[in-house]
Amino acid sequence: MTPELFPQLLGLTNTDPALHEAVAPHAQGDTALAPARIQKLKSDFLMLTSLGVVFSFSNRETFQREFGAPRGEGPKVLSGIFYYPQGSEEVEPFEGAGPLTDAPVEIRQEALAAYGEPEASDGEDGAIEWEQWLVQGVELSADYDDEGEVLCLTAALPIG
Repeated sequence: MTPELFPQLLGLTNTDPALHEAVAPHAQGDTALAPARIQKLKSDFLMLTSLGVVFSFSNRETFQREFGAPRGEGPKVLSGIFYYPQGSEEVEPFEGAGPLTDAPVEIRQEALAAYGEPEASDGEDGAIEWEQWLVQGVELSADYDDEGEVLCLTAALPIG
């Protein structure tokens, strides 16, 4: 599975083979992605360091309360995916198509071209700090720096 399709994994749990199979091709020496590591996940985050992506997991009870029934039986549920086009302290820069699009999303203009008019946004002094869209049932948000470069793209299920 390619990274732009990772949002399709939202709601799967740490014991689901589909999640393991989706991230396995991206392991490339990243020991955090080993299937045993995912299944025994103790923290709330799984760093796909070399890919520039971070998976966020919620406890099963929290996920059920906020989003509804998980799509698997494990105790940790994939609830958010963070893409870092500029990288971060924990991960390398993400290169490739943005979530749920076939084009890169590295600047605000690319986000607008990929996702259309945002459903929500915020900023001050004429600078947009973040924008949010609902795309294919997934809530996407982009956080920008002062120059309009994307700091982080987040994919999550809408709170139900």
